[in-house]
Formats: sequence, C-alpha cells, structure tokens
Amino acid sequence: MTKTDPRFIYEGDRTRHIAFPLGGIGAGGLALSGSGRLVDWSIRNRPGLQSFNGYSHFAIKAEAGGELLDARVLNGPYEGLPTGSPTTRKFFDGFGWGANRNTLAGVPHFEATTFTGTFPVAEVAFHDASFPGQVKLTAWSPFIPTNERDSSLPAAMFEIEVTNTGPVPVDYTIGGTLGNHGCQNGRHSYAEAGGVKSLLLTAADELPDWQTGDVSIATDAGDVDHLDYHFRGQWFDDLNLFWREFARAGRLPERHYDKPRLNRNMFDQPEHGTLAARISVAPGETKTVRFAIAWHFPVGQVYWRPGQVNGETGTWRNYYASQWANSGAVLAEAFARWDELRAPTFAFRDTLFGTSLPVDIIDAVQGTMSILRTATVMRLENGELWAWEGQFTNEGSCEGSCTHVWNYQQTLPYLFPGLERTLRETDYTYNQLPNGGLTFRQIIPLGSAFFPLNPCADGQFGSIIKTFRDWKISGDTEWLKRYWPKVKAALEYAWSADNPDQWDPERTGILWGRQHHTLDMELFGPNSWLSTMYVAALKAGAEMGRAAGDAAFAAELERMGQAGADYLNAELFNGDYFIQKTDLGDKALIEKFDHASGKVGVIADGFMETYWSDEYGQMKYQFNDGCATDQILGQWHADLAGLGSFLDPDKVKTALASAYRHNYRADLKGHFNPCRVYAYEDEGGVLIATWPEGTTKPAVPAPYSEEVWTGLEYMLASHLIFRGLTDEGLAIVRTARARHDGYRRNPWNEIECGSYYARSMSSFALVNAWSGLSYDLTKGEIGFAPKDQGDGSWFWSVGEGWGVVSRSGNRVRLEVRYGSLDLGALSFAGTSARIDRKLGAGDAADLTIGG
Repeated sequence: MTKTDPRFIYEGDRTRHIAFPLGGIGAGGLALSGSGRLVDWSIRNRPGLQSFNGYSHFAIKAEAGGELLDARVLNGPYEGLPTGSPTTRKFFDGFGWGANRNTLAGVPHFEATTFTGTFPVAEVAFHDASFPGQVKLTAWSPFIPTNERDSSLPAAMFEIEVTNTGPVPVDYTIGGTLGNHGCQNGRHSYAEAGGVKSLLLTAADELPDWQTGDVSIATDAGDVDHLDYHFRGQWFDDLNLFWREFARAGRLPERHYDKPRLNRNMFDQPEHGTLAARISVAPGETKTVRFAIAWHFPVGQVYWRPGQVNGETGTWRNYYASQWANSGAVLAEAFARWDELRAPTFAFRDTLFGTSLPVDIIDAVQGTMSILRTATVMRLENGELWAWEGQFTNEGSCEGSCTHVWNYQQTLPYLFPGLERTLRETDYTYNQLPNGGLTFRQIIPLGSAFFPLNPCADGQFGSIIKTFRDWKISGDTEWLKRYWPKVKAALEYAWSADNPDQWDPERTGILWGRQHHTLDMELFGPNSWLSTMYVAALKAGAEMGRAAGDAAFAAELERMGQAGADYLNAELFNGDYFIQKTDLGDKALIEKFDHASGKVGVIADGFMETYWSDEYGQMKYQFNDGCATDQILGQWHADLAGLGSFLDPDKVKTALASAYRHNYRADLKGHFNPCRVYAYEDEGGVLIATWPEGTTKPAVPAPYSEEVWTGLEYMLASHLIFRGLTDEGLAIVRTARARHDGYRRNPWNEIECGSYYARSMSSFALVNAWSGLSYDLTKGEIGFAPKDQGDGSWFWSVGEGWGVVSRSGNRVRLEVRYGSLDLGALSFAGTSARIDRKLGAGDAADLTIGG
C-alpha cells in the first residue's frame, strides 16, 4: 500500500473510541480497541457490545541470560472511565468501582499506542521506552470481495512482530490468553497437528443446542508453552496467579484439570487458558508470531420472539456450521491457508486505498463496510443473509433485513453480490403475501410467520429496483425469469384492490393513499420521495418484463412510469425542490383509512388520534412543502442502477443543490432537535428535512426531521457527485466523517437506531458516483466517467471480480485483481471498444481514448 494518509493513523485521544471489528460475514466477532484490547465479544449469535471475554488478551515478556527484563500486556493506556465502565457483573466493575478489571488496567502495559486503521486491516504499534524492543500487532479477518465463504470465516487473525532494538539477544514470550466465553466449568484440550498448536475450550456441562459451542486459540510458532487452565479459585486468584506465572523468567507451567469445576466463580468469570510462543531475537532482528482466535456456536435462538413457533422459541443454524465442524477446524484451515487468505484481503485494502478516490470517500467506505463483520449481519444455514438494522448493547436492533433501511446500503451488492441476491430470494420466497405485498421485515425461522404490519412503500418498490440492479450486476437473466412472477405481483400490489393502503388504484404512476416508510409513520397524498421510488420501480419493471418475455405488461408499466414522471416534473417541483402535495387540513384524506385492515406504523391503536390534530386542525407527520433530503430517492436508485433519468435533469440538479443549501449545516450550534441527537454543537451534518423561508412547517411534522443520519448524508452526497456537484458532495462526506474521528466516536461504527447501522453503507455509492461506473453484465458492458480530470486510478467491483481502472494520457487500462469479468465492451469518458473475452485475476483490457 502507498503511504498511509494521516487521518487513518490514530494516537492519543483519537484512540479513545476505537473498536475495530474482526470476524466473518454473518459469523459475529469481536473488536480491537485503540489500545489493543479485545472487546465487544459478539460470538454467541447476538451482540455483546461493551463486553469482555473474561480478561482475554495478548502479553509479552523479555528475558536475557535467564533473567526477566520486562513483562506487560499488549495494551496501551486505559480508554474507559476512571469511575467505572460498563459491565455485566454486579460487583467490582461498573460505575463506582473504578477502572474495569477485565481491561487489565491494573496490569503493567505500554505507555502509548499508534493505531492504524485501514479496513479490513488494523495495526497497533506499542510504545514504551522501558521495554527492550519494539512490538507491533496486525489484526485482520478474511475480507475478500466476491468470495463469500472465505469472508465468512469465524476467526480473528493476529500477527505480532517483535524487533530487538538492544545490543544483546533477547528471548521473547508472546502469550495469548483466551476466556471460555460464557463458561465457568470448562473442558480445555491442547492439540498439535500440522505444525499448529491449539487450545480448544468448550463447556463441561450439558447445555441446550443454542448455548452449545466452543472457542479456540492457536499458533504455528515452533516453541510453545500451553497453560490449559488458569488457577481455579475465587476473588482474583486466576489473574493473580497467572501474572505471577507469566511475569517471571522461564516457561509457563502446564496446568490441567481432569475434573469439572465444583464451585462457580463469584464474579461470573469464564475459565481461561493460555498459549505462549517463545522466540529468540538477535540484535536488530525482527520476528513475527502468528495467532488466531476462532469461535463456533452453531445454533442461535430467536431470543427476541419467545414462544413464536408452536409455543416454543425458534432457532436457526449458522452457515459457518455447515462449513467447519468446530472452532478447531476453523483454525486448522486458517493456518493451512493463511497466506492464501491474507493476500487478497490485503490486496483489497491496498487497491482501495491506493486509488485516486478522494480520501474522504475512502474513509467513509472503509469505515462503514466493517458493519458486515459485526452481529448486525447473520448468515443462515444455506448461506442466506439475514440482518438487523443495527445493534443495541446485547440484542439486535429492529429485526428482519428491513427493506426500507437496507434499501440504502450499496456495499453488499457490489462487493458480495451473491449475498445481496439472497435478500431478494428470501424476500420473494418467504416475505410475499398472497396479494403481492412484501412485508418489510423477515421473520426467522424463515417461513414461520409474516411480519404483522402492512407493506411499506419505499421498501416494496426498493425491492423491485434492487432486483433490476442485481440482475444487471450478475448478468443472469435466468435468475430474473425465475423470480419475475413474484416481481410482477409486487408491482401489481400498487394498484390491487387487495391493497388496504390504496396506493395507486387508478394506475396513474403516482402514490395517492396511505404510505408507510422508513420514518416509521405514514405519508398521505402525492409526494416526490415515495413516488420517485414507485416510478423507478415501474421503469425497472418494464425492462425486466421485456427480458422475461412479458411484453404487454412491460408496455403498461412503461406508460405508467412515464405518466408518473410527467406528474412529478409538472406538479411536485416548486421551482427550488420537489415536495409533498397535500392539504394538511383535509381530514377526509385520512379518515378513509381509519378502519382499514392491518396495524399501522409504530402505533397500533387510535389511528385518527395518531394522525389528526383537532387542536391544530391538521394532519400530522407530513412534510408538505418542506425540503426533504430524501425527496428524489428513486432517482438516486435509478442513477446508480443504470435506469437513466426520468426526472428533468435540470430540475434534479436544482433540487439536489437546494437540498444541500437548505439541509446541510457546517455546524449545529443553535439547532433545535427534540429527537435523537447524533450530531450536535460544533459538529455539522445534513438534516432529514427543513422548511425554508416562505414555507410553513407543519405543527407536527414528519418524525426525525431534525435528526442527522449518515445513511442519508452519503445518499445525498453521492447523488450530488453523480450529478456533477462534487464540492458539495465532498463537503457532506468530510463533515460526516469528522464526527467519527476516534476522539468523538468510533470510526468503524456509525450509529442511527443502534450501533453498526446498516443504512450507513449507502457510502459505497460514493465510489461508483466518483468513478462514474456504469454496467450491464447481461451484455458484458462496463464503463467509467470519473469526476477527476486527467490521469488517475479508480476502484471497481461488479459481478464476480474487482480491480482498478486507470488512465495515463489517452491510454486506459482495466485490471482484474481478483475473480473474473466476462467483458464484452469497455467504455471510458465517452470512448468505447469491444473486448469480448473473459478476464481472470491478473488480466487486463486496454482502451485508447479517442482511438
């Protein structure tokens, strides 16, 4: 990789909030703190934020001539609160108990760290003048775009590099200590096979299948000590005895218990074991030791819906359990294929960070794709992806791959398109009602129930648009034909007599009825936000219908889409931006839905009381003539997916510029926000909606209007860039990432309704907008129109491969760095050429501009 930009190098107070996710897609994981601590253990099929696995850690000691020179844990300064940080234990941790003991704040550690975070790789350099040598830890998990299996490995990989800076040889011991997660009565077994030494930790007790599993730690170092168990005692005996045994010259003892533990730990600590690698390092020499930690908890419990299936709480089985028998098998493969997994993971990092993309865009993309490594995402037994919106501390936030939230994310369809397609497949297979409506949350076990709320407009039409996008990314028309009847039914739902929300009964191409949406309430009457989603879905449906051989239906969709677009351009553009056109005083508009079937919104009772204010004589929770950041969301989707512009291009550009002018704030001093506060004071951001001078804000406007969401910020920024307003787009991105600088918030956790929130992965649209990516792999076509003028290089990922496209003078080269690309034609800035060959990794295609 080229020289690392300073913004990705964190020191001092900028390490305070860092938690860098490690783990596999849909496999859960843990995180590495800015000081090198192992935190946020989310490995048992649910989030575990702000948690520890006992005192799991890495440590190092140095000896020379049989004497101990130094010993300390591979941690930097304590990042928590001196009065007490979060804990699940009642005594001796938490507020009023001082620094959290599981952080090992009371154990000798290094004075400072330098954390370099370039997802998917993190590096921590440890600094202390009194330690005889230099130490650096590199942490990663396989993250290889288009390679879904290897990127789902439930493991964290560590490379610990030691340099002897002194004048004499030094013997170093690097110890990896692992807690038997959630288990106080453990069965620990040491094994050696194929040069790998491992310690597998599981429970000695019989447990339900959804609690059963194991964790492992392993190294392929040549000389290894194994302390199978730490001392079984009470109080602080285990850590006390371990540190005395570690921080002295010589080898670790081999402690093993053959009998179960009879007395539980009074502080709810798991049992621990340690592997220690011993190396001798000459003056000026550097050596590296490799460790890995893996977990394997095959069955998850639907803890948030107790008694759902036949009076019992449902379960699911993890995808990774179909690939690896236990955590020991995970580590056996990890070490056998270490270099094979490492090379493309680091190549992806180097490719992304080595391009000409603005550093603000790289920062946003690498800071949010980390979500795929966290407990926000699950993979079910057959590989299907299922997800939360985000995470609360120890449970998921808002279940079921919520369509209106996952509408925004653009990371998965380009980096892991096969996984993205599983969302379409499960949506149409398990989530579609007999009337064609798509419920917007998937219930697991898949097929066990429908989510009880009516379909939401943005989620319904987003699913259709994304089907079009995923078809064009894959080039697989047979896949499209297989699901076309389901897509057609989803389109027909908009005007179906069985649609209780009466979206468009007259087939006008505009939504008129009750429209549920991602702001968790309903809009009534024509509005550009949801009707642009409708029109984009109609346009996409017309193209898909023609490809599926349904010409007559496609023609009808084309007519409706054009009619809707004409109405949007003529009736919903106020000269400055696109609006909602409704009479807030028209009570009859909502009265007709008072007794409609189905629960509505977040409030199930009292429909009229919810949506009508007698005091103000107004409909509640609307935008009316306000300026919504999302006002032309459907056109954004259409631009990214290659559907073209159905709105007048000049009006689109004006509306985007107006959304920036009215809704972007360089700082939020004096801004009133009664809602959730994700940005404040000297921080800037983009508001959900504003009511500029000359407009009237409804007495009770749409919920969340005063909030700032990064998912919407990146959507607007990428659309601005796509339409040529690059300075405005980059200003938004820069402002959003300034809030996630390590000092204020975690750079790898953008929050909304919880941590690691999926909507923020709209950021990947910035990459495609900047490079001007276009694609249609049904024809093998890929093109670029970068916003940069002149020479440069740009990252791309589409279909089954990824790489870079670069320009030098009038020469353009497209390189495949991983996977493959069936390339029919390549275009760049208006020049195109036929290629007509399949490119594999290491292959390239050339184009002469103007040639």
